[in-house]
Amino acid sequence: MRSALIRAAAIIIVIACLVVFARQLHWAELGHDLAHARIGLLVLAGAINYFMLLGKAVAWRIMFAPRHEVPTSRLVRYTIVAFAASVLAPARAGELLRVWLLKRRDGVPTADVAAVAIAEKLLDGVTMLILVAPLPWLLPGLDRWVATSIEICAALALGALVVLSILVRRRAITEHGSWLGRFVAGMHVLRSPSRLAAVMLVLMGVWVVDFAMIWLVATAVGLSLTVPQGLLILFTLNLAITAPSTPAGVGALEVGVLVATRLLGIADEPAGALALLYHGLQIFPLLAVGLALEWRLVLGKDATYELETAKVAAS
Repeated sequence: MRSALIRAAAIIIVIACLVVFARQLHWAELGHDLAHARIGLLVLAGAINYFMLLGKAVAWRIMFAPRHEVPTSRLVRYTIVAFAASVLAPARAGELLRVWLLKRRDGVPTADVAAVAIAEKLLDGVTMLILVAPLPWLLPGLDRWVATSIEICAALALGALVVLSILVRRRAITEHGSWLGRFVAGMHVLRSPSRLAAVMLVLMGVWVVDFAMIWLVATAVGLSLTVPQGLLILFTLNLAITAPSTPAGVGALEVGVLVATRLLGIADEPAGALALLYHGLQIFPLLAVGLALEWRLVLGKDATYELETAKVAAS
């Protein structure tokens, strides 16, 4: 009930923000910007999106090793299928599908997959915050709440990383204890400085590719973004989709982009075109590939998957 209420509140906030933006939007100009976007740059942006998935898969492989050896190609496949399922189902339900695939096809225990998933999200957030940390100095006229948001997010992420690192290093926690013990033990990447540095370097590369994708789409709709401006959009759109709300973050991502562009004094029409095209390139190509790879799982047609994921969710 609590999760449902939080999600409902997030959806209401997204809708309210969209209404505020829509009332001041010139729809004809937005349509013009969408219709005259440069196709070549959009195709390139959609292509490099797959490098982000490859980077995520490499990070997962490093975090699984040496306990579990899962090929990178298979991890890319699972990531695409999980994303496609999350597009069609609320609350990022595709994450359960990835847990099920790794357990059923590769024998990776649920606790280990959950541990790696959370560790990856945490390290993902830390690396992104490292990338955007200089924004208050690079954009001196920026509203104070943006700098405060970055500071709060950084403090929470680093605090969680320190706490988990301490727990993982405790000798009393082993893979043979309770589910919680196995879960914490599954974050063994935090025990190895070299592997931790490798994961963070890969994830930093993922964020750089994401920034490049934003820049390409912005250029396609006629926006000339500086590096700090692109980093601000990267931060706000990811902050907006952090809390699960609508499937695939529809509406939430657009709000995140428009908040940043208004802070930067960019007109809503090209900014809206940027948000819609960037989001579309994040969704439709991967949804098509995910359906081609595992259409029954993506559409929830496999009864075994539904039964076992229900048990995973309940636990």
